[in-house]
Amino acid sequence: MNAEKRSRPANAQAVTHAKASPVVLTADTASEEAFIAIVGACLRHAEANRPAVLDAQVEGVHQMRVAFRRLRSGLKIFRPLIPREASAELVAGIRWLNGFLGPARDWDVFLEEGMSPVFARFPRKRGLRLFRARAEALRRSHYRSLRAALNEPHYPLLLQQFAGWLEQRAWRENLADSQRERLEESVLEFATPLLETDHRRVLKRGDDFARLSAEERHALRIRIKELRYAQDFFASLYPTASVKLYLGALANLQDGLGVMNDIAVTQRLLDEARLTTVSAARQVIDGWYGCRLDIHECRFAESWRCFVECERPWKN
Repeated sequence: MNAEKRSRPANAQAVTHAKASPVVLTADTASEEAFIAIVGACLRHAEANRPAVLDAQVEGVHQMRVAFRRLRSGLKIFRPLIPREASAELVAGIRWLNGFLGPARDWDVFLEEGMSPVFARFPRKRGLRLFRARAEALRRSHYRSLRAALNEPHYPLLLQQFAGWLEQRAWRENLADSQRERLEESVLEFATPLLETDHRRVLKRGDDFARLSAEERHALRIRIKELRYAQDFFASLYPTASVKLYLGALANLQDGLGVMNDIAVTQRLLDEARLTTVSAARQVIDGWYGCRLDIHECRFAESWRCFVECERPWKN
């Protein structure tokens, strides 16, 4: 990706990616204030990575995509208090941007994580060399589209709309008095039953994992991701040590299911690259990903056991 990076003066400050900053809440923080803090943190996380994305940095793209995924998850978490309709236009803007972030990130994962061992193992295999060149060209094309999107008026306008929405608390306009009163309740009273419900939903979906279809595994992965984001948002409300262990257990589950999801994404990428099913390169790639799937399916049982046995931070 170095060829895609913009030139800058030798004495210019290095551009780098930024990870999400912790959201600090207290037990008596109002739920509405917690919502504003969480959404604001996600927006700052996304914008902090814009320079790295424009600089064609893989981790910058990753972090910006994570930021907007966290943002959508935050909006969803608070739907019992702030209805979907209140943020529908803003979510449409996020969906528009994810249409550029998603393809760029998918090719990054495929080339940097999934296929790097194969390319290293078969450096002289002509079919793989040709495919890699084609894949790199497709990734560069998606990066150019992403940078163009960030330079369009649509992107800064989206950020301005979010800022105005938060500042004016526009979601209050169509709420009943009883709904507005709920916004003033303690975030701890809101978060604890929400986390417990989400935890039980993950347990229910993950039961008898071996029998789950690909679609059911994908749904489980989404549930785990949403629970992980929720626990991360509300981490400051619960004991640090137990939160850390619980998030670690969720991360292991998410990583394993993520690899399984990557396999499904890979088929779409190979089709985009017009790599036919009869080509030797595709057969090598399919074989490699098939082995990865077997390995992670075997590991998942242990990760699941650790999650089931892990203490829930809100129960301490």
